[in-house]
Amino acid sequence: MARWHAVIAGLLVAFTMEAIIWVISGRLSLIGGLVGSGVAGYVASEEVTDGAWHGLLTALSWGIVLIPVGVLVTLTRSSGLPFPLEFVLPYTRTPGDVTTAVLLLVTLPNVLTGALGSLVRISHGRAAWMPEDWA
Repeated sequence: MARWHAVIAGLLVAFTMEAIIWVISGRLSLIGGLVGSGVAGYVASEEVTDGAWHGLLTALSWGIVLIPVGVLVTLTRSSGLPFPLEFVLPYTRTPGDVTTAVLLLVTLPNVLTGALGSLVRISHGRAAWMPEDWA
């Protein structure tokens, strides 16, 4: 079962990180989603599989927001693709390659980061700012 407070915490962190990156560089990236997935994994549980699952949920939820905004920004500002897609997509040849690359780049790193967030929680314990009912 999903702990939605973990996903929402991850989404808030992802939004904040992307806003900071946008202000600094004027470009979109996938870094905010990675950091948000790590936070979601940390908040979710000490179970690594729960952290991975909540990292994936955060990535997919953030993708629902980021993909349309990314398409709009790319079309209106003629800016490049989000980092790291700008470096990977030139090496793809078929639509299947593009689909596979995009799906792997927006899911697998977030699953691993969510699992890493749970591992950090195991080693450091629950944070003082987390309410008791989130444990």
